[in-house]
Amino acid sequence: MQTLIVLVVRLVDGGINYGRVEVYHNGQWGTVCDDLWDMNDANVVCRQLGFLNASSAPHSAAYGQGSDPIWMDDVRCQGDEASLLTCTHAGWGMHNCGHGEDASVVCNGAVRLVGGGISYGRVEIYYDGQWGTVCDDRWDINDANVVCRQLGFLSASSAPHSAAYGQGSDPIWMDDVRCQGGEASLFACTHAGWGVENCSHGEDASVVCNT
Repeated sequence: MQTLIVLVVRLVDGGINYGRVEVYHNGQWGTVCDDLWDMNDANVVCRQLGFLNASSAPHSAAYGQGSDPIWMDDVRCQGDEASLLTCTHAGWGMHNCGHGEDASVVCNGAVRLVGGGISYGRVEIYYDGQWGTVCDDRWDINDANVVCRQLGFLSASSAPHSAAYGQGSDPIWMDDVRCQGGEASLFACTHAGWGVENCSHGEDASVVCNT
């Protein structure tokens, strides 16, 4: 009889895309020690949580100390694993750490709506350690549908142009976005390249999501 092992990962005491890494094992949440913790490990965690990748892998309980157990130590991901579970480590609960060494991540690929309300506003994305905007060149309902679903809404009702909810500030991260409409994330859509644009903030893209 095979044993089913389930690993759930969450970010604690930070925000939507950053925080202390905690894993659920044997019926209990616990932390990960920062020994050997690096960008390869952080990239795996961020992708497992649905983000694009990681921008940093903070050590030393950067987002506060967790509580026992410390489930993982000496984590050695190659960087392309689908889950932290498949990375080499010292063994469940095997460690020589204190909670002052709790590992954290900061993930790229978060999306938020600004200048409007919970279901509408200017689209901003977190990339390379900084929030920025999306240019409205080619921006349409396909792109808006992807953003709204990524944020947990059913779909979009409109895809406003021309900074409908106010102008953001640099950087302008994405331009010429061309989603087909079925992508799970805005970051799976074709675009001109990170930071490659010919726009001003008067062209900031927005969405209105169906609730």
